[in-house]
Amino acid sequence: MEQKTPATPLPMRSLRERQREERAALILEVAQQLFSEKGYVEASIDEIAARTGIAKGTVYLHFASKEELVVALFEQQFNQFLRQIEQVFAETLPARVRLEHLLLDVYTRIQAQGNQVLLDLNPRLGLTTNVINKRPDLAAYSAKAMELITALMAEGQANAEFDPSIPTAVLVATLVNMLAPNSYERLLANGQISPAELAGYLSRSFFPNLASAQA
Repeated sequence: MEQKTPATPLPMRSLRERQREERAALILEVAQQLFSEKGYVEASIDEIAARTGIAKGTVYLHFASKEELVVALFEQQFNQFLRQIEQVFAETLPARVRLEHLLLDVYTRIQAQGNQVLLDLNPRLGLTTNVINKRPDLAAYSAKAMELITALMAEGQANAEFDPSIPTAVLVATLVNMLAPNSYERLLANGQISPAELAGYLSRSFFPNLASAQA
């Protein structure tokens, strides 16, 4: 009888590695709060260190500058957003339904996180797109997200769910604007409208074919 070779156990992370990861996560969490409160320019590494209870020098060991901190936050959120898009678009549902699911997911997150959502390069952060565009990793996340959104819009047009007479690029740009947090966060934060209601209204407003398809 053939003997099975025992599986090699996965190496356990050392206590030092876990502590380093936990410190980095805490620094990012506090930095995100501070950038949202004060903006990128007014926030300081000193205050981030004070709020976390971590020495300033240790903060710099994790992130060499404020720019590195905010870029790490963007990378974190771009990665989450890309996974969100991939999950929604993988559903075996009509394009219009997947679009509404994406809007609902995004608006639910905006309502939960408020002004800590950074993906739209919120002006209060005091940043320009140049800070992000010079990072190949972030550009790759953005390009992949745009590729998926473009494919969904094209599929919807091919199935006559979206108006085929409108250039796909225009539909894509419209959807990207619909996903921008600062466009609707006040409505969501004040409880004037629910994420589900907002997703439905915008679908009907921006994509009239959705309403006729649903009818």
